Amino acid sequence: MSRELKDEETGLVPNVVAIDGIAVIVHPENAVTDISKDDLVKVYTGEIKNWSELGGQDQPIVVIGREASSGTRGAFEELLKIEDQCQYAQELNETGAVKTAVSTTPAAIGYVSLEALDDTVIALNLDGAPATEEAIKAGEYALSRPFIMATAEGELRPEVQAFLDYVMGSDGQAVVADNKLIAVA
Repeated sequence: MSRELKDEETGLVPNVVAIDGIAVIVHPENAVTDISKDDLVKVYTGEIKNWSELGGQDQPIVVIGREASSGTRGAFEELLKIEDQCQYAQELNETGAVKTAVSTTPAAIGYVSLEALDDTVIALNLDGAPATEEAIKAGEYALSRPFIMATAEGELRPEVQAFLDYVMGSDGQAVVADNKLIAVA
């Protein structure tokens, strides 16, 4: 899962196997390079509607996000405490679509998993912290989520335990890192 277990998901143990950052992205020509968490909330809830309110050009902000069933959207909204409050101009069904929309829309803002970053978009600093593995590990960048493998409470079957041991071992964590996620072991 790409989120924490919910309170009603009882009888399960969350085994954190990786961490993913959620990068807030803008068009490469956007003059804004840093946003506060409070202002990000205001952008996504519709209180801030123009880039000029954030030190950018005088143009309406195009708020882009993922579809309601997205784990990235769920984590983003939960971390910012704005579930069911976002005022999206577009809700897209995959990370690549969000990145493409932001990279081709100068006034757009969106969010993607850290692993999806490339030079077609710019990741904003959040409260001065960059969207990097180092800043996430240091607790400086606020938007990150665990990737977990949930197992039933109690003793695990030997093959399940062996798989978890592999994932948490050096070979498994190398796969995590190869996929641009943050290793936890």
